[in-house]
Amino acid sequence: MKNSALLFITLVLLSSCTPTTQITGSWKNPKQTSTDIQSVFIAALTGNIVVKSTLENNISEALNKENIASIKSVDEFPPGLLKDSIPKEVIMDKIKKKNHQAILTISLLKKKTESRYIRGSTAYAPMSRFGYYDNFYGYYSYWSPYAYSPGYYVNDDVYYLETNLYNSKTEALIWSAQSKTYSYDGLSSFSKTFAKVIVKKMKEDGIVISK
Repeated sequence: MKNSALLFITLVLLSSCTPTTQITGSWKNPKQTSTDIQSVFIAALTGNIVVKSTLENNISEALNKENIASIKSVDEFPPGLLKDSIPKEVIMDKIKKKNHQAILTISLLKKKTESRYIRGSTAYAPMSRFGYYDNFYGYYSYWSPYAYSPGYYVNDDVYYLETNLYNSKTEALIWSAQSKTYSYDGLSSFSKTFAKVIVKKMKEDGIVISK
């Protein structure tokens, strides 16, 4: 019985370590011959300044750990960038003047709710000389509250995000990835995990090379 309990606890701990953000697909431009990107301009495309700054800060930190310099749009443009009519030429001119090699954008494609069924659990105890094994009612009254628990449905919020990397000179798309994030435990926790997952995938796809 003790071994069964330990196994259950281990499985719970392992499941709780499962990343909430997963890459569902990525694409690399076959015409992109150079991956020596050393400077990135980061732009989270949202009007929510808290979300914008949090995402950009965490992406910047993750890139800096790979010795990739980065500049955040939240530090370069006013918070109302998406609402104001700032000409494209002004934005691109500012990016090019600071010699950013690439532009990284993050945007929310969609949000939806998924229902997930949680199966009921059954308990099993091997034969032993515990007192409650001596008679049926003793065994039944001890285990019946634990032996069966009904299954139930839970609703998870699911966020689909797209991350694109563009060449700042040609504006051509270099790399793109879509990710799926289940209900996250707060913006800060999600943002840090998301940044790590995205930069890791960029490394795996040969987009950035650690120095």
